[in-house]
Amino acid sequence: MQFIKTTPNVELAENIVETPAQTVTHLVIPAGKAVPKHHVPDDVVVVPIKGRVVFEDVANGDSQTLVPGDIVKLAPNEWHALTAVTDTEVMVIKSQLAD
Repeated sequence: MQFIKTTPNVELAENIVETPAQTVTHLVIPAGKAVPKHHVPDDVVVVPIKGRVVFEDVANGDSQTLVPGDIVKLAPNEWHALTAVTDTEVMVIKSQLAD
């Protein structure tokens, strides 16, 4: 078992777990700032832990506001973007899942 602490005043992001099959990133987005549209080749789960963030599904033009207690699951290569409504922190879990 491993207990991992995050850095609350991290500038933007810190990878807190890195293995060949999984990366867990603590992402901090100040209110009004955005993470532009992008995609990754992995399965992704995004878990808000603080604040309110608008999460955009770029392909559908749909978006939802996420708060702690919500999650979003993405398949590999799904285009998405995030905009912080308030100071926001999320955990981004990228995994290479076996078929």
